[in-house]
Amino acid sequence: MNILDFAIIGILGLFVLGGLYKGFMHTALDVLCYMLCAVFGFVMMPIVSFRVVQNESIFNAMLYYTEGSENIYDVEYSKMNIDEISNTELEDIYSHSEVAFPMDERIRENVSSAAFESSNIRTLGDYFNQTMVLVTINIMVFLVMFIALRVLLAFGIGWWNYASPLPVLKRLEIPAAIGTGLIHGILAVFLIFMVCPIILTVLPFDGISDLVQNSKLAHFFYYSNFLLALTPGV
Repeated sequence: MNILDFAIIGILGLFVLGGLYKGFMHTALDVLCYMLCAVFGFVMMPIVSFRVVQNESIFNAMLYYTEGSENIYDVEYSKMNIDEISNTELEDIYSHSEVAFPMDERIRENVSSAAFESSNIRTLGDYFNQTMVLVTINIMVFLVMFIALRVLLAFGIGWWNYASPLPVLKRLEIPAAIGTGLIHGILAVFLIFMVCPIILTVLPFDGISDLVQNSKLAHFFYYSNFLLALTPGV
């Protein structure tokens, strides 16, 4: 276990305590809000991301920081059209590149389907660049949309609970509150780890990568992250 494991355990513990403090009904409502915010984030993602991509200054700034083509070990491959590179060569390039999850998977998918052909994007380097920028934008848009709706719902729940307090479950209140608090905490950690690929891309230091790889809990919440798995690369 390393510092990330202890941090994750601490976060989960805080949510369990929060569940005990707020009670089952309020915490269950928080979990429901999380799900609604997640759905809202994915629904709004393509709409808002399209607007962001159309902003040339923002797109170019993000392209500079992600530097996708820099992950291709041979600059000659970077300049080649994707249809000129064999599958064997592509697999070799993928295996030698150090692209963060899920960007690595989205690059494979986009190259395989020639996803950007209609935009006249054909070189492997441009596919790396475009995919990594779009995944980064999609993640950031999702998080902004999620947080925006969550803040609004928090005010609504607070007002509703003040005007008409939620009922208490008496005997089952404590175990139910602990359970929903833990679920809320797990979902929150999944949300936090959505920024992991951005951090590993913008700050590609071995120390940061090693922290994630050597932490069992971080490895789970990152590589088994259903939110990242649903994040598109187009």
